[in-house]
Amino acid sequence: MMMSNKGTVSILMGTYNGEKYLAEQLQSIASQTYTNWNLIVSDDGSTDSTCEIIEHFALKYPNKVVLHKGPGKGFAANFLSMLQRSDIDSDYYAFCDQDDIWLDGKLESAVMQLNSVPQNKYKLYGSRTKLIDSNGNCIGYSPCFKKAFCFNNALLQSYAGGNTMVFSRGLKQLFETFPADLKIVSHDWILYIICSAMNGVVIYDREPLILYRQHAHNLVGSNIGLLSKFRRFNRLFSGEFKIWSRMNCTALDCIKESMPNENQVNYVRFKSLKKGLVKRIASFIFGGFYRQSFVETCAFFIMNVFRKLV
Repeated sequence: MMMSNKGTVSILMGTYNGEKYLAEQLQSIASQTYTNWNLIVSDDGSTDSTCEIIEHFALKYPNKVVLHKGPGKGFAANFLSMLQRSDIDSDYYAFCDQDDIWLDGKLESAVMQLNSVPQNKYKLYGSRTKLIDSNGNCIGYSPCFKKAFCFNNALLQSYAGGNTMVFSRGLKQLFETFPADLKIVSHDWILYIICSAMNGVVIYDREPLILYRQHAHNLVGSNIGLLSKFRRFNRLFSGEFKIWSRMNCTALDCIKESMPNENQVNYVRFKSLKKGLVKRIASFIFGGFYRQSFVETCAFFIMNVFRKLV
């Protein structure tokens, strides 16, 4: 059987004033060795030539490209709007940014790995990325994570960039049941949280097949370097993470009755991190919550002591 017959992939691309790098990203999609794809673009109100570039691309690939008008409420809401559209029906879905470059085998590798695991309604693939500057020069790689990818980790961090993620129809169908006015922190993190909460299969590919562009207009950067990490931790400690956790919990509340029992128990422990000091410390330890970095896990334990997590 040809690889391209192993299921349709709907590529969900969010755009906003992306004319500078968009053509290069579109060409990298067209160059995929896995050809059974279609592209759904949700444009969030671009005022440059973004939509014209997409329409020109659509002429070359008739019946493969659809352009929608986004909600105009930021990148996370834009991607969520595509997740919640029941008229986008496919075997698999892939998130896509407007300014990266996909290596030719990206989709093929993702679909092959997703198809190789036991049948599960909830399947999520994510990978490392190769970082490039605005001129396309390599400037490094995203961290290589080594610890298990599960609910106890997902509550404290995402495991891969949304621009690397490919996932199953079952996972998308969960999001179609969520309230239309749901607010999320980021589409990649909530996908990991929901998939792991349902004991779905989480695949982590240490082989980077995407060139992740770092430039002045990145909405979400790679967060590398000690100074960058310190600034980020300072923001999280100042209350940002607590806001994020409460948003994530709103989404989890939609499925908590369907979650496997052990995850329901740990979800209760996680929500207990806003109670008294002894209860917070016990809940963190017995819940086994962790980040991929031991140092960061220690930092989050300290945040928990000061009631900064939930």
